Amino acid sequence: MNTLPLDTAWLTGVLITLTGLITALVVVAVLMRTIRLLRDRRRERLAAGPRRALLAFVAEGGAEGADDLLMITPAAWRAAEPAAVALLGKVRGDARRALAEVFERRGAARQAVARLRHRDPVRRARAAELLGHLGRPDSATALHALLDDTSPEVRVVAARALGAIGVPASARPLLAALGRHGMPAHLVAFALSQIGVGAVPALHAALGDAEPSVRATALQALGLIGALGSAAPITELLDHEPHPDVRLAAVRTLGRLGGRPAVAPLRAAMDPARVPELRVAATRSLGEVGGPAAADVLGSLLADPDHRVAAEAAQALRRLGEPGRRRLREIADSAADEPGTHARQALALLDLDEGPRP
Repeated sequence: MNTLPLDTAWLTGVLITLTGLITALVVVAVLMRTIRLLRDRRRERLAAGPRRALLAFVAEGGAEGADDLLMITPAAWRAAEPAAVALLGKVRGDARRALAEVFERRGAARQAVARLRHRDPVRRARAAELLGHLGRPDSATALHALLDDTSPEVRVVAARALGAIGVPASARPLLAALGRHGMPAHLVAFALSQIGVGAVPALHAALGDAEPSVRATALQALGLIGALGSAAPITELLDHEPHPDVRLAAVRTLGRLGGRPAVAPLRAAMDPARVPELRVAATRSLGEVGGPAAADVLGSLLADPDHRVAAEAAQALRRLGEPGRRRLREIADSAADEPGTHARQALALLDLDEGPRP
């Protein structure tokens, strides 16, 4: 009787086993995909009616249909909730207030606070987003904890939500998140600007932070807020700041804030001993400040030995309107050398901007 060699029999058994395993895996994968498709279709069917009701409710400005939304079954509401949250973030006015009230009456805020600790980061992020749209100040402390979340997406959504809520106590945690997790600086600055004047004390304190990115972000936020009383602490920072990026942020913020108190520190930043990039930025910011005092300083800079500073001064005067035009004409008429050339070029561009005169 012929028998297969032992090695061949063993190999055949292994192949049969592997084939069975592969077949089983394929069957499981197909089954799981089918289950997901069926689940998604069921969710879509459940969400279809509530979505139509939500759109009709918003279209009516929230005047009618609140009771219909409150009667939606929990399963159907869960299916439609992502669309409802997105809608809450887009609408404004009476419709937004009415929709937020529907969320509140359905207990959505309480449920969202509970979901901030869910093991699924997508659930945590959605909960944070909803609380931000609802503007719930009592959820700010719980959201502060999410600034240290293991998920970068959750951290970003939490920062946005805190800005939307606008509680002054959130300013320090937002600034602290910059150094710990590399939170995007522009996102933190915008969130702080949404908090508004309530964030200014924390921002002034942050100008003395050991981390340059924190100082620069605080400056950016002060400029976005328009904190006019911040010229003095920013000037003090400029006198001692070692980091070039922070110095640039300081002069740009002074230009955004404007006002007479900004002229002196900006003029000091134009000292020839300063690096050229800072001098150019300070010149541009002085043009944003505007006024007769700024026009006089900018006029003197047309003779600056650094061509970039002189050219920026000419363009800043060009943007100043009538005070700048007057100063440019004075210099163009009285100087035949480089200052006069810069002035004439700026006047020519100004005439091009305004078009032919009738």
